[in-house]
Amino acid sequence: MNMYYDFDVKKLPSILEVGGKAESLMKLTKGGFNVPEGSVLTVLFFEEWLAELQNSISDKSLWKDPDNFKKLADRLKEKAKGLIYSERQKSIIYAIIKAHGEGDRYAVRSSSPEEDLSGASFAGGYETVLGVTKDSVFDAVKSAFVSCMDERVFFYKHQNGFDTSTLRIAVIIQKQIASEASGVGFSLNPLNNCFDEVVINANSGLGESVVSGMVTPDEFVIDKVKTRIVEKTVGSKEQAIVLDAVSGTRVVEGIRGKFSISDHQALELSALIKKVEMYYGFPVDIEWAYALGKLYLLQSRPITTYVPLPEEMQTDENEQPILYMDASLVKQGITTPLTILGGECISKTQMHMLENMMGKDVISDIKGGMATTRGGRMYMNVSSGIKFQGEKRFINTWKMVDVSTVELLENTDLAPYIPSKLPEAMRGAMWGTVKNNMGAIKYMRRAIKDPKAYKAWYQPFEDAFDNYLENVVSKDMGVLESVDAISTKYLELLSYMLPMTYAAELSRRKIGKMLDKHFDDGNERMQYLERSLPDNVTIDMGMYMYELSQMPEIKQNDYLKFNEALGKGKVSKSFEKHWSSYLMKFGCRTRNELDIGVPRAYENIEELFKQIKGMSDIDTSFSPKSIYDASQKTRQDTYNQLYEVLPGGMRKKLEKQYNILVLLGGKREALKYWYIRSLTAMREIVLNKAQTLVDKHVLDDIDDVFWLDLDQADSADRCTRSDVQNWIASNKRFYEKLKQVHQFPKLIDSRGRIIRLPKAEAKEGELVGQPISPGVVTGRVKILNAPDEKPLLPGEIMVTRATDPGWTPLFINASAILLEVGGLLQHGALVAREYGKPCVAGLNDVMEILQDGQLIEVDASRGIVRVLES
Repeated sequence: MNMYYDFDVKKLPSILEVGGKAESLMKLTKGGFNVPEGSVLTVLFFEEWLAELQNSISDKSLWKDPDNFKKLADRLKEKAKGLIYSERQKSIIYAIIKAHGEGDRYAVRSSSPEEDLSGASFAGGYETVLGVTKDSVFDAVKSAFVSCMDERVFFYKHQNGFDTSTLRIAVIIQKQIASEASGVGFSLNPLNNCFDEVVINANSGLGESVVSGMVTPDEFVIDKVKTRIVEKTVGSKEQAIVLDAVSGTRVVEGIRGKFSISDHQALELSALIKKVEMYYGFPVDIEWAYALGKLYLLQSRPITTYVPLPEEMQTDENEQPILYMDASLVKQGITTPLTILGGECISKTQMHMLENMMGKDVISDIKGGMATTRGGRMYMNVSSGIKFQGEKRFINTWKMVDVSTVELLENTDLAPYIPSKLPEAMRGAMWGTVKNNMGAIKYMRRAIKDPKAYKAWYQPFEDAFDNYLENVVSKDMGVLESVDAISTKYLELLSYMLPMTYAAELSRRKIGKMLDKHFDDGNERMQYLERSLPDNVTIDMGMYMYELSQMPEIKQNDYLKFNEALGKGKVSKSFEKHWSSYLMKFGCRTRNELDIGVPRAYENIEELFKQIKGMSDIDTSFSPKSIYDASQKTRQDTYNQLYEVLPGGMRKKLEKQYNILVLLGGKREALKYWYIRSLTAMREIVLNKAQTLVDKHVLDDIDDVFWLDLDQADSADRCTRSDVQNWIASNKRFYEKLKQVHQFPKLIDSRGRIIRLPKAEAKEGELVGQPISPGVVTGRVKILNAPDEKPLLPGEIMVTRATDPGWTPLFINASAILLEVGGLLQHGALVAREYGKPCVAGLNDVMEILQDGQLIEVDASRGIVRVLES
């Protein structure tokens, strides 16, 4: 290991020696790019300093606790002031300066071994000193070195899983370019994620004014495929940084009113950025400079904060793009990535379901089919869907799911995404759909004719499926075989269940049309008619949880005492019966429950106890049962009022449709419930298989099985540990990129472009969404990213992106619910209506606009949220 390297070294050193920034500059030099010459002082150069500083802190807790990072940084920096260069260190720096020109200026930059990795950029974390002379180089090197002890660096390391107790740094000494214009460039558009657009920011002078954010720079957006400028904007550029003979650099007045680079230079930059991206094989941002008309590449690092798309979903840059909808977000409210195996199980069920419905496989062809589950998400192929159904019909099918997605579709020019002819995967699917759904139509007619009789006829099928799931786990089956078998059985049940929900939905629509025709507030009255429908399994779960919360075993104990009593059998017979019954029926429910990689409630009794315990102090008059009963009365009162005021001929129609809605409408939630029960059985079988793999030392942990796909999980016991571990490592690569995705988009195309609404002029102090459950409430905001993130106090207004059944207990305390994603049939909407809680959905960016504790008024009858406190 050397104490320094020149950039043009023949054999590239390890990143652990020189850090990410220096390694990148060496690679670029080796690749023939015009990089200003320079050298790097390696980690070994600073080894004695680093050891001295680490040994100076005897209290090891300072290195681990974020609350201590400021104290740690201050103590280390104070100690660093006394560090002295050895003669060996001095001679190396003198040699570097002599080799690159003693009269020149230098840029001195930190280069960390953890910096510029594909998952962490440390952007802005380390020190750069510009305009350094021969006389000031030693101070500049020490300044760059000391920046590895900055408080913000410790925080960034902690947040990204790096070891905060180890200090490592290298320092670059590079020739300073006296640039007339400089800045940064991105190989994808960070504003819309488009892979085909380059974005360039520019200012006169040195690039530090752009990098540090001290000015609004010029901006160019360039189509790198067609080599043309799409958009350009002159920045205000109030200031610029230039070299100074005395101080190294100084701030001067910027050049306003005109661009700092020409169109020709912008296109030349675009070509360079594209070339660098191709050289590395991943998206990059660069720093660049023009000096005397010559273009220099100063730095390049990976772009880590973008939304990646699996390669198999991407089209080539010259192909017609495909538009995808993230159904896992829009339809299911899943905001985190699905596990590999979890996504595969969903995909398998999708394939069987759609093949049963449409008579052919419309899944396997990722780009031409109807849907795909890839890269931790469930995607609908909007392009194929619109060509198959027609634009209007396709959009209308999503109106009940998420109004904000529909708004996106309606405000997007969809023509570039719609293929000229129906993809091969979808041909014949329309006829197959008609042919394969004749049985469902027959059953639906039966349900409409006599809903009570149909419900009684259906119930034995549900009971039989319940028994099947109890027994299938103990059978000796492979993973693939069990997933196929359980999916097939679930779809058999679905063929009898769906006609009930179709019948109820048809009745709901008929009543809705009737009310819209005769009343101005028909939509609101319709919402009251849908409240507290019997046989809603999710609402039953909430009421069951409340009953348990009122029993002494939970109400009077903390978790430790409860667990001890449960383990020793020191609970009442009544509680034991209720507890076992709850776990049997609802222990499968949890957040992100569509993913079999997520533990079920019965596997995490402590979290389940806390959820139920949180309901124990709710007053009886506000219990789920009381709310249900009150909502049921409101529903019946609304029906009675309508029956009285509607014209005579309409009363019989209302009575018939209302009877169907009440008897069958609550079964809608059963569709998902039995699917979750199916997935839970699959999970148990997979975990049993995983345990054998752990026992054979093929896996280190049973949860590692969820990093395998179905074929791999099925064959893992016939493979070596090395093979299985290689599969896991390979499968994890794409997921590493997903760690930086904080919010998945609803619509994204096959070239990475995220579809967003144009900025609308909002009315002062108001947000507008879709009315979901009527009522007017004033209260304080509680922003929640997860149901267990922080307590939701009684009367607070719950604000979140989307919900699933794992959120159900929180609806009790909430005085109102605001959802960023959702429509009338989203989980949050259904539960809000059942509990009679005012709810508004489709509120774009509501989690960023509102803040904890803010006082707001929710007028859920009109879908309006008024901000009462800034």
